[in-house]
Amino acid sequence: RGRVEILTATSYQRLLVHRCSSYYKVIPESDTGSKSIWISFCPESRIPPKRISELVPVEQTKQPAIKIMSRSAQDRIRVQSQSRTGSVNGEDAESSDVEPSEAGSIGGRSGAQYRQKKALTLEEREAAYNEARSRIFMDFEE
Repeated sequence: RGRVEILTATSYQRLLVHRCSSYYKVIPESDTGSKSIWISFCPESRIPPKRISELVPVEQTKQPAIKIMSRSAQDRIRVQSQSRTGSVNGEDAESSDVEPSEAGSIGGRSGAQYRQKKALTLEEREAAYNEARSRIFMDFEE
């Protein structure tokens, strides 16, 4: 009567071992301390003549070589200038493709925008809210 230890890393692997052990009629014994499973063979065990690993060919995949590309000085200058032109916080509103109403939600509210919103009356704030709500839920059917 032989005995084999199988180290399992995940619960799925443990499930596979238990399912295969019931198919091949071997006795699994779980070791909770090390998360390993001992498989004991008995006279009615159906052990195949070949292992599954022998049936599946080994893949010969070559890992691609990783090469780190360095940027030239011109590329660095171009990236820096592009990051400055698309300001969302309202510093450069002419070149930004974000609407002023969206700038607060994406880039954070600047102090001037916050004070401007606070200066609005309740009716003006309700009107702005209803306008935004109708724009958001324009195609929504109840």
